[in-house]
Amino acid sequence: MTLNKSTADVRGISALLETLALPRLADPARFDPSVSTGSLSSPLCGSQDLLVGKNGLESSLSANGHVLNKETVRECACTRQNEHCICSGNGLAMSALYPEMRFSWEIKSVDALFCNGLTRFGDLSKEGILQAIKDGDLRFLQDETNLPLLSEKTFSKECVRVCVKETREMKNIEELLDFFLVANNETRRNVTGLIKEAINSSVKVADDVLVIGILEYLQSDKKIKTLTDTAELVEDAVYAAAVEQSSDTLNSILKWSQNNKMKKIVNKGKVFSGIRGLKINCSSIIYAAKRNDYDRVKILYRHGYRLQRCDTMTDPLKKIELFKALASPAYIVASLENSNEVSSDFFCPVKMCFEFACEANFRKSTIPEYKREYAEIENRCEDYAISLLEQCEDLREVETFIQTRNSGNKDSNYILAILDSRMKFVAHERFQYVMLKKFGIGETEIEDDFDAYTNALWIDMPMFSRILHVFKQIPCYFLLFLYPFFYPCIFPSKGNNTMAPWFCKEWRVPLNRAIYTAFSYCIFISLILCYVYEPPVPYIYWVDGLLAIFITSYSLRDIGTAFFLWRLEGPKPNKSRFKKRYFTFWNNYNIVMDMFFMIGLIIRTLDYIINEENVDISALSSAGRILWGIAFTFAIIKIIKIGIASKYFGPIILSINAMMKDVCMFLITFFVIMLAFSCGVSYMFNYLQDEELDMGSSTGGVFTYFFWVLLQPFRGNPDYDKVADLPYDTNCLSSIANGVDEINIKSIAKCRMETMYNTACMAKKMNDSMKVSKDDLAECIISRRQGSENLQTAVVPMWVVYQFLVSVVLLRILIVMMTITYRKIYDNLDTQWKYARLYLAIQFFDPDSLLPPPFTFLTLIMYLIRAVAKSNCMASQRSTNSNKRYKQCAAIDIEYRSLIFSFIDNVKPEPESPKGKNITPVFDISQY
Repeated sequence: MTLNKSTADVRGISALLETLALPRLADPARFDPSVSTGSLSSPLCGSQDLLVGKNGLESSLSANGHVLNKETVRECACTRQNEHCICSGNGLAMSALYPEMRFSWEIKSVDALFCNGLTRFGDLSKEGILQAIKDGDLRFLQDETNLPLLSEKTFSKECVRVCVKETREMKNIEELLDFFLVANNETRRNVTGLIKEAINSSVKVADDVLVIGILEYLQSDKKIKTLTDTAELVEDAVYAAAVEQSSDTLNSILKWSQNNKMKKIVNKGKVFSGIRGLKINCSSIIYAAKRNDYDRVKILYRHGYRLQRCDTMTDPLKKIELFKALASPAYIVASLENSNEVSSDFFCPVKMCFEFACEANFRKSTIPEYKREYAEIENRCEDYAISLLEQCEDLREVETFIQTRNSGNKDSNYILAILDSRMKFVAHERFQYVMLKKFGIGETEIEDDFDAYTNALWIDMPMFSRILHVFKQIPCYFLLFLYPFFYPCIFPSKGNNTMAPWFCKEWRVPLNRAIYTAFSYCIFISLILCYVYEPPVPYIYWVDGLLAIFITSYSLRDIGTAFFLWRLEGPKPNKSRFKKRYFTFWNNYNIVMDMFFMIGLIIRTLDYIINEENVDISALSSAGRILWGIAFTFAIIKIIKIGIASKYFGPIILSINAMMKDVCMFLITFFVIMLAFSCGVSYMFNYLQDEELDMGSSTGGVFTYFFWVLLQPFRGNPDYDKVADLPYDTNCLSSIANGVDEINIKSIAKCRMETMYNTACMAKKMNDSMKVSKDDLAECIISRRQGSENLQTAVVPMWVVYQFLVSVVLLRILIVMMTITYRKIYDNLDTQWKYARLYLAIQFFDPDSLLPPPFTFLTLIMYLIRAVAKSNCMASQRSTNSNKRYKQCAAIDIEYRSLIFSFIDNVKPEPESPKGKNITPVFDISQY
């Protein structure tokens, strides 16, 4: 049917449409082409789209080109049925325009007329169904022909999403969900996902009433309870609110859940606790904590959500997610606020940040596959600690924050920051100033009446003042053996006078302890130099005795360092953290040096004890000298450690320290390549050796030749005569030794017999011919076997490949590696050097450290006296409660606690922007 049909036919159609309560079609004669937008020759069959004017007064045009009368547009089928008018917009389906024809049995009659009796497939399109949902009309659910579309999982979720976002009416949501519950098996299997979609969509629109309404519906509907786990659906709502960062919605959900007093529900082997019990490792708090979302974490924490370590977890991704949540500053601060509300124990966020950063650093090195993730966790913890440090407004607050005045605890913040390699925190200008002030101007760890004699920092002193200060400490150094007998607690301060001698007070200054240690090491190096010059017999005994004292003292100090670090671990030591703190480069250096010294000292002692003429101990004595020679080298090289304190030599020493790893990796690779090629060439050359005379072996010579390529690259290829163990000509040796008492070993090199000939063979060759060629004599060689030329030919390409790998490839790689390492040090030079400087000084901050050699043995007496004195001090404090030291420690702890609370109120953890929102929890860790 087209516009060229007769007018009678059009009138018949108009009569039919009038019967069906549809608007009358315009007469083709009155058709206005100026308003036509469609094709005038398009058929009516299958088309149900009508164009309606915006104000209802203009002419309307159907998709097939027919113009609707202005009068008929005013009154549509919807208004005649006293229903909400939905006849607006372009391109609407006819079923949406006319509610009377919303079902297939009504539309098919019109379709049959328009389409000449052809059958129409399907009822409504997806767009039509979604539009009907937006209009709040769900009568399409009653038609079974729409069931295939509604059974699609993706489209059914889209329907639920549109129903929640567009209508926001519980009546429509309940009707739609009830339909999916009973429609067929396919929709029933998808009902859990549809309910989750409804919850997530309601949370996204931030309608608290709608969210609670859906939860009430889930709680009251028995059909849903039989198919799904309502407690798990509530957790999905909490997770969705945490993802959307909607605090009001989250509070509403949690309060509603508390009021309903949900019980434990066991479904498919999973146990979900009620809201009144603690919820461990739920996906909602893990998501909020790992994003550092403090507001949502605080709300969840107050409602019983907690995070706990799970050692039984085997999935590495779940481990990272849980650890990132545990180590987030948001969860640390929320735990601090909650723990101090219900308990008197103080939960220090700074120490927790250091602990998690240290653990992340350890995992970063042991699990390289997730190095980037653990590096982000480490940086986030350290950055939050720095943000707290930057809240300090004066020097007193900085000292309280890093706990430099806290003498009661060994695990002060400044000690942990330095030992755990928190370089950015340690290199901060406020941290540096306070630590240099504590190190250099005479502040002591014990609160007494000792005043600093100067207010200038060591780095600010002129060179003359520094030298003068060092000379002033010389008499104090030689009086240190009296220090154990003048422990300050035995003679407490009274007023401004103290009975402790001045050299005891000087020892308690960290800078002076460093100077005394330097004095001792200078004496130790002097003894080594004296020993090298082999002093005569009367003095050698004194040098040996003093060396024994110094060697033993330094070994005891290294053991004391290990003991100090082990005590920091507390009652539950962390072995991995202790190893990381103790087995540093310089501590390993000291351990190796002490081992060589102690073994050499034992051998030297045995040399003194076994002093019999009939016992030959020359081999033992030579072994002792070898060990002490190596130890002397280590001890003298250790002097460069002092250069770390200098801003000029410090970066060089740090670079050498960092490059040792590159050198070790290079040497390992080099030895593997050298071993491979040396074995191959040696096996080839050994074919030419004389096994009967046991001479001509080339194994040792080949390995030596190939090793020195490392320092002498591009040497000539090895010849058998150069590497083999060949004999010497006796006649040549006799002529050299004739008439002389001593022979230079270099002069006998010309007597080495590189080639031996059979004289009988040579005589025969000369008798047969007047001239003998080189090839004729080659047949008379007795030290060669047939095929030696082939061996030399095969060795040359192997030598070329070896030279290329070592001299061209490996050496260049080593240069590049060392350049990269130095570049890393240079790019972070200021931070690296400031940290290394304080790490060198941290050993002198401990007031209980051992005295420097040769007074170290007296420290045992000092420890005994300190134990007695400490018991007396504590008894006095319990009886009179007037001991200044312990009273001040308590006041400082209270001040530190109040300072931390004020800082965390000012600096709240900032949430990270999500890399990609995923409304569905990826990992369900609560089951572990």
